[in-house]
Amino acid sequence: MGLLDKFATVQIEADRRISEEDKEYCLRQQEAFDKSGPALQRIVDAIVAADAEQDAIFAGHKGGRDYLTSRNGFSCDVDRVYTTMKDRNHEFISAIVSYFAEKYKVDLNSRDVAEHLIPAKPQEPDLPHSYFGGYREMTDEEKDAYKAKVEAHKKEYADWDVSLRSLPLRYEQIVDEIFVQLGGFSFEEQAMNEFLERTWNAVHQSWGERKEKFEIKGAVLRLAYGVTCDENRWMSHPEPEYKPNDDLIKLLDAIAWYECGRMDEGGLWFPQLGRRWGSTKERVHKTQNMSKVESVTCFKNGRVDIRFRDAAYLQEFAEKCLRNRPSNMED
Repeated sequence: MGLLDKFATVQIEADRRISEEDKEYCLRQQEAFDKSGPALQRIVDAIVAADAEQDAIFAGHKGGRDYLTSRNGFSCDVDRVYTTMKDRNHEFISAIVSYFAEKYKVDLNSRDVAEHLIPAKPQEPDLPHSYFGGYREMTDEEKDAYKAKVEAHKKEYADWDVSLRSLPLRYEQIVDEIFVQLGGFSFEEQAMNEFLERTWNAVHQSWGERKEKFEIKGAVLRLAYGVTCDENRWMSHPEPEYKPNDDLIKLLDAIAWYECGRMDEGGLWFPQLGRRWGSTKERVHKTQNMSKVESVTCFKNGRVDIRFRDAAYLQEFAEKCLRNRPSNMED
């Protein structure tokens, strides 16, 4: 039994590890994927029939024209449709993987899923390395054996190419591969692990003993280097402009989570400093509608002070985020 036959005979149980909302999304993608194949095949059949009709019209006559190709480059090309049929497999996997990655804020690799679920291209037969002159130095028997391998590869490749047009992928297979990548954790658990790892890396050195890059002074969290300052001295009236680095952006994401319980919202609470490519000419930023954080202050030497409304809030934040290294985090 070939790999494609195994795909068709696999009995996939309903995956109870995803919510009804997730399942609804997956089923809709599954329906669109399943129906797109036959729809594209109907287009192929129509193109083949149109080509045959055109050939019949000009059979035995001169002056035949290609009326199925326009001057703007559009062409009724069967091969292009076949390529689209094969590309659907990667598109389907990407749609499922990116949905879960974005919804649950976890890092997932759709390429790994594709490698496990889409059959790899058959390898071409190699000439024996012992023949420096290649094909010319082979005996007739060896040439015949090599030709047989080449012909076998051609058939195998053709079968593989055709099979990709109607690969029976199921969303359950993709979900199973996703949970393998999660390493036994739920979506929520893995999202928290990755969130804590990002935060921990942002406020610790990446070398040696991984020392802290921050200080706590009462209710003030001091990040040694969180912004770059462009003093714009070329301007007639120069004003310093502060641009956040990745460490500050991740730290502000963590502060936003501490405030509201949602991940990756630093850019919403801190529009000028919580987003990549953000910048501000204001040195002091008073927070709006935050109950635990009062302000963010930038300095020309790159230092950033984040003042909490109470020292107890800062201590709690440090325990929950800054010094809470995930147990599964690699050194």
